[in-house]
Amino acid sequence: MQKLTLASVTVEADYTAYTFDCDFIAQCDGSSIWGDTTDKTVRVTGISIMHNVYEDSIVTMVNVTHDSGWQIYTDRGFEHAISEAVGFAVSFTEQGMQEDEFASMEC
Repeated sequence: MQKLTLASVTVEADYTAYTFDCDFIAQCDGSSIWGDTTDKTVRVTGISIMHNVYEDSIVTMVNVTHDSGWQIYTDRGFEHAISEAVGFAVSFTEQGMQEDEFASMEC
């Protein structure tokens, strides 16, 4: 399991956000449909987890800073590495929310 260091917590009426510092390598498995990610390693430098409260539900968003382009989008190996780091299953959000050096994910 990867070590996350809690950097800050923000609590508001409609959300709670946890920001973690980290420095680990996520191994891609080549499954991205947007580029060749076979044997690609991605350095993960930060993870933010935000629990948003909406009437009768809570939606959890996970934002990841890293050293790669957005083309890692859909790579299951990256998803698995981040899931292991945060302790629950996450998957990428829609393609338009991905950026170079930033992955938008949710559980």
